[in-house]
Amino acid sequence: MTGILRTSSFGRQAAAVGRALPFSESVDSLDALPEAFAAALKAELSDEACDVRFLIHSPAFDTIGQSSPENVFALTSRRWILAARTHAGVACSAAPFASAAVVELTMILLGGQLRIQSIGSAPACVIGFNMVSIDLFREAVFMIIAGSAGESQSVNPPVADLAPLSFKFRTALAEQIPPGEVIRGLRSWERELPPLAWLLFSRPAAPSGVAAVTDRCLCIITDPQTGKGKQRRGESPHGKIVTYLPRHHALTLRYEPRSRGDQALILGIGPQPATEHHALRIPVRQAGSVIELLSSVAESAS
Repeated sequence: MTGILRTSSFGRQAAAVGRALPFSESVDSLDALPEAFAAALKAELSDEACDVRFLIHSPAFDTIGQSSPENVFALTSRRWILAARTHAGVACSAAPFASAAVVELTMILLGGQLRIQSIGSAPACVIGFNMVSIDLFREAVFMIIAGSAGESQSVNPPVADLAPLSFKFRTALAEQIPPGEVIRGLRSWERELPPLAWLLFSRPAAPSGVAAVTDRCLCIITDPQTGKGKQRRGESPHGKIVTYLPRHHALTLRYEPRSRGDQALILGIGPQPATEHHALRIPVRQAGSVIELLSSVAESAS
């Protein structure tokens, strides 16, 4: 493990004044963790203890629509491990990077969430955190993507032009694409319904978004859905949802029937018939180019 101590600036200030604030922080060794977590992780890691690359300790977190127990998220060179406090003590779950089918960062006004959906019987995990800690969890995601797909097999493919994108999505891609990854394909779309149309239709419009293809992953960034009662737990109109689909898994694309001006696209992930899926809604008039891009990704992954 590197000797660099990663920590949020707010967390460091809190430590300096002796106040406990609900911000995740990285630590540089298992022995620096609370005793119960250190013991549980050492038992889970066994001979891998010297291979720990990254440790994020998160205190219990509770905000509007979202909560998470105290936990530690650990990364080795090949797998993630989540140790979470329960009524019975500290419980661990773990899965290889290679089994990650969907890695999702939800970023809202007050808090964020990391969700990992795995192929087959491998465990999944969901971690809530204060948004002050987003850089730590983004770094963890980048490590998972880099460790899941192996070396790039591309040989001088085209490089996408970001100039046609809105400033919002150019900035989002600059933040969310893993370092060293080159964008090979790109499509974006905009929300089409007028601001009050969701009141008339009793459903929100498909949110704006962008899909970017790199050698190792398909990255989809969308605005959260708006509309009373239509947001998923923990989401807000102010933020973004970033979804990574590692490209070493087989992908299939199918379409749901059009509904009130939207086209639902379903990506099946893994051996067929796929058991893991990612759903995406696109305005019908803008869906053609997005379908073309996703179809090309599915073909190259098969």
